[in-house]
Amino acid sequence: MLFIQHELQRTAQNLVADNIKNDEHVLIVSSSDQSKELIDAIVSASSSTSAASVSAIIIACPEDLKDYKHPPSVIASVEKADLTIVATTLRFPRAYDDLSEALFKAGKRQVLINNAPLEDFTRGASLADPIKLNRRTHELAEKISEGKMVRVKSENGTDLCVKVCRPCIALTGRAEIDTGFGSFPSGEAMLSPEEFSAEGIFVADSFGQVVYLSGSGPQLGNLEDPISLEFEKGHLKQIKGDRAADRLNLILKSADNNCRFLGELGIGTNPCAREIGHVENKFRLGTAHIALGDNHLIGWRGAAKYGGSIISNRHIDLVANNVSIEIDGKRVKG
Repeated sequence: MLFIQHELQRTAQNLVADNIKNDEHVLIVSSSDQSKELIDAIVSASSSTSAASVSAIIIACPEDLKDYKHPPSVIASVEKADLTIVATTLRFPRAYDDLSEALFKAGKRQVLINNAPLEDFTRGASLADPIKLNRRTHELAEKISEGKMVRVKSENGTDLCVKVCRPCIALTGRAEIDTGFGSFPSGEAMLSPEEFSAEGIFVADSFGQVVYLSGSGPQLGNLEDPISLEFEKGHLKQIKGDRAADRLNLILKSADNNCRFLGELGIGTNPCAREIGHVENKFRLGTAHIALGDNHLIGWRGAAKYGGSIISNRHIDLVANNVSIEIDGKRVKG
């Protein structure tokens, strides 16, 4: 228990280290089904900074979270706080909900905790040095932004090219000013490529995540076998594979036609992230992931700058291991 407490304190400090600015008003929003120890650790770490004030709201978790909307008092609070740390459990809406919309409109910032369960928050990606991770990710994002073409390859068959037509986002644990958003833990250079430019093959051999922007359905999780996806002019022309490919095809059958376009290329930058069955997987250093479907929301408050034009009811992330990256023909480190 002492070991867990030590790791919890360390990860909570990593969360606030690169986020809370002098004299800011900080709000922590959590839920009654969240670990009390996790909430206490975040409050304690936030209170140890130079923040002007630190407050916490605990939402009584309803039995049914379908079409959930946050209480008016919570919305009013995030509109006033400089920084909101969202520490609700994974059952709650994430990132594109009414709370996010309200604080972005008010010009505020938020950090969303990805590894909400205590056992995950104290392990893996959360342990990365936040300053080093931020520097590494921004350096890669800047290189991609300055390029014209990005190519990812792997020994497992990935050989995919996309064109660059807009800036690449450095997604780290820090809530950026222009996007208003940070996720903790994370670590990726996130690009909405030029529409209809993807050419080649991407072999997903690790993990898949489905974000349902409307409706609901099954997840992919850890892939039991590789999925080979062939693209031509940005469109998914063919899927090859066995059981995992069959599961992806079923998900695509319930999606709109735009879900067959490549909407994102992400490059993992976090050396502490683990190959496990949730979102942490796609932040691993040495990996790349693509997303099928929607990209017009990428960038959060800065979507007009960073997001694309593909509108879909799905956003499907697929991760490939052991990739190399080329920008305009020159190999670069992730």
